[in-house]
Amino acid sequence: MSNSDAIGKLKEASSGLQFMSESDYPFEVFGWEGQAEESLTPEKLAQTTGHPADAPVKVITLSDFFRPATEEQDWFGPEEKESAAKLKNLESTIASTLNNVKVYRVGQIEIDVYIIGTCGNDCVGLSTKVIET
Repeated sequence: MSNSDAIGKLKEASSGLQFMSESDYPFEVFGWEGQAEESLTPEKLAQTTGHPADAPVKVITLSDFFRPATEEQDWFGPEEKESAAKLKNLESTIASTLNNVKVYRVGQIEIDVYIIGTCGNDCVGLSTKVIET
């Protein structure tokens, strides 16, 4: 699959979706050409994304990131159930489209999230933000 195909699939699956935290933020799809995921250190990620070199970076799995938003709760109404289903679809699309997927959480409280995998020799992924106080 080409980068443009992967980016197209991710854009389609994330269109109109927001990740729910203390505030809701949309997903933005990106591609970083010539940057293989195995060379993506926390320092390189900070440099690429414009964060300070000493910004705290935590790496988690794709399922750990999506689990709080996709596990259905007793209190979910129709809107929450629909959102959870769309986020499950996005998670599935990411997992089937990209290789070696990792989720990088950069910062504290206002956390920039980068879901990054590989497509060929390039990094492709999505970014969003979560607020955790």
